[in-house]
Amino acid sequence: MRARRLAPISTGREVDRLMAFSDGVVAVAITLMALPLIDIPKPAAGEPLYTVVTNNFGQLLIFLFTFYVVAVMWRLHSRIFSEIRGYDNRLFWLNVTWLAGIVLLPWLSSLYGDTFTFGPTDSGLISAGSDDIAFLYWFLMAGISALLNFMAGHLTRNPQLLLEGVTLVVVSGPARFRGWIMAGYFAVIGLVSLISPVIAGYLPIGIFLLSILLKPKTPKTHTPMTSGATLE
Repeated sequence: MRARRLAPISTGREVDRLMAFSDGVVAVAITLMALPLIDIPKPAAGEPLYTVVTNNFGQLLIFLFTFYVVAVMWRLHSRIFSEIRGYDNRLFWLNVTWLAGIVLLPWLSSLYGDTFTFGPTDSGLISAGSDDIAFLYWFLMAGISALLNFMAGHLTRNPQLLLEGVTLVVVSGPARFRGWIMAGYFAVIGLVSLISPVIAGYLPIGIFLLSILLKPKTPKTHTPMTSGATLE
């Protein structure tokens, strides 16, 4: 029986370059996300600022929501990659695909913000806007979240990629599934937006509730990462 051949691992400066490249791509994507806001017309003479805000509230709301979601995902990505000593070909392409999704977000969030409405209308107070744009936006969010889980799972199955004494483990309780639950919830919002954009407009509120319910418990004592600590 032939022994399984281990995939080549890139270590040392290659890891630093990959992390720097990833951080740079995320930073550029977040910057591009803000560019459509520059095109919002300024208040006319004698017009109060809040009129401009209310007229473009959907775009502003989607920008802020997407910005904070990307920031949270980048933080999780940073926590994962700060504990690796090397990466193989599969982890590299998972990361590149994750970055491609992040780069697509500014375009979709701009389109989604243009169609998202907030205010009294015939159909309700909130509407997710164009069903196809909303569907693509939320499924892209689901895909980005799922890719983080795939990367964490790959590292769990390949501990040789991790720093010595560091182990990726799931936490106890429902929080162990938080990554997949969030990805699934994003996908549900996308599917609902095809059926009822009005209902889909309210569903993002559940994301904040889930983030609270699935928040991992903070250990009572701190263990240095170099002595066998776990990354949650």
